Amino acid sequence: MGVQEVYAIELGSEVDVFAARQGGREVAAAVGMDGQDLVRVATALSEVSRDVVASGGGRVVFSLPSPGLLRVVVTCNAVDRLPPSEDSAGLAAAGRLVDGVTESTDAAGHAVVTLEKRITSPVLLDDVRGSDLRRRLAASVHRSPLDELRTQNAELLAALDEAQARKQELLRVNAELEETNHGVLALYNELSTELEDTNRGVVALYAEIDQKNALLREASESKTRFLRNISHELRTPVNSVLGLARLLLDRNGVDPLTDEQRHQIEFINSSGEDLLRLVNELLDLAKAESGRIEPVIDDVDLATLFRELEGTTRPLITRDDVRLVVDEPTEVTRLRTDGTLLRHVLRNLLSNAVKFTEHGAITLAATPVEDGRVVRVSVRDEGIGISPEDQAKVFEEFYQVRGRLQTSAKGTGLGLAFARRVAVILGGDLRVQSTPGKGSTFLVELPVDGRPPSAADETGSATTTEPGPGPAHHHDPSRGGQENDGR
Repeated sequence: MGVQEVYAIELGSEVDVFAARQGGREVAAAVGMDGQDLVRVATALSEVSRDVVASGGGRVVFSLPSPGLLRVVVTCNAVDRLPPSEDSAGLAAAGRLVDGVTESTDAAGHAVVTLEKRITSPVLLDDVRGSDLRRRLAASVHRSPLDELRTQNAELLAALDEAQARKQELLRVNAELEETNHGVLALYNELSTELEDTNRGVVALYAEIDQKNALLREASESKTRFLRNISHELRTPVNSVLGLARLLLDRNGVDPLTDEQRHQIEFINSSGEDLLRLVNELLDLAKAESGRIEPVIDDVDLATLFRELEGTTRPLITRDDVRLVVDEPTEVTRLRTDGTLLRHVLRNLLSNAVKFTEHGAITLAATPVEDGRVVRVSVRDEGIGISPEDQAKVFEEFYQVRGRLQTSAKGTGLGLAFARRVAVILGGDLRVQSTPGKGSTFLVELPVDGRPPSAADETGSATTTEPGPGPAHHHDPSRGGQENDGR
């Protein structure tokens, strides 16, 4: 679609400047503009027309290149660029009022200024409306300058009213914003106060926790000292009782004992051994908790260790339906650890497996894990198993699972607690996998390279070595190699 020319005005005098302003307002209204857009178009055209008249006159042409765009082309009779008038900002003022202002020259060298303004709600200007618009423009452009001044004053008053309304709206918005700011500030102050109160409460809570931790550490140290001291105090009289019981049983034919006497003395001897076993386990536990067990790290041959454990475990098996299977290590044969402590842990696990297996196999094996950095030693049985709720508790001190075999088997519930602490001291861990009625598997995982062991308990927190005469070595010849279950 071509450019639709709407109207044209010749510019030759100051009166024609008023006519151009009137024409711009009328054309803008006819194509769908209103309000301030009318004033902007009329004022921009007035500014440019004044410069054109000052430079020798010219011509204004209104056109619609598209339904949503009004174009006003002002051609100056002078050659080259349009000179600005002395009392007008000219093109600069027009550029602030419309959407586009361009300067150019036509084929004859005349200066051309093009003004463009977008139409928000365009009105289709057909032939009938175009003819009517041209008639109205022909009648109105010859109005006196006084009439145009009145129109400009009316436009100015309307602009002032609109500016005043916007000012009032702005004041209202500012008031609402100030009120909102007051609310936000009050909320901020309230939140800050609550946060400060919360922080004080958190600080007080941390202080209370620190105090509780100190009390717990003190209680733990007192318990450890008590266990160690009472264990030492009890071992001497218990050993004396055992010695006297053995002397009474071994009389070498002098004053033979009656069957009842022998039965009672054997009962005393058995009870004394149980008591000594409990005392020794309490002492082990006290050493582990206080960090007094210092591992002696050395190369350990797993095959040799497994053969020793096989020799000490087979005599414990009294049921014909139970067999011991020892898989000789092939993938990993050596590791750096404390062989005595590891032997102690595995002997405890094997003795437990013997106690709680009525039929089936007890298997001792070792496999590498974590790309060979860790060795996993497993003790698997086909015994009664452990329920899921009890699996998390079997490593607690003095905890024993209730059951038919547990009530008949001797135990204190300290063996597994001590075994896990030893495993942690050696830089590893001890855990259990079990299915009730199908058996249990205890897994001891230790680093192959024997990284420096920590004196941490099973929760991973380091324990402080208790002041005293010095760390006790874990080799204790008076212990007699007694083991106990932790179930």
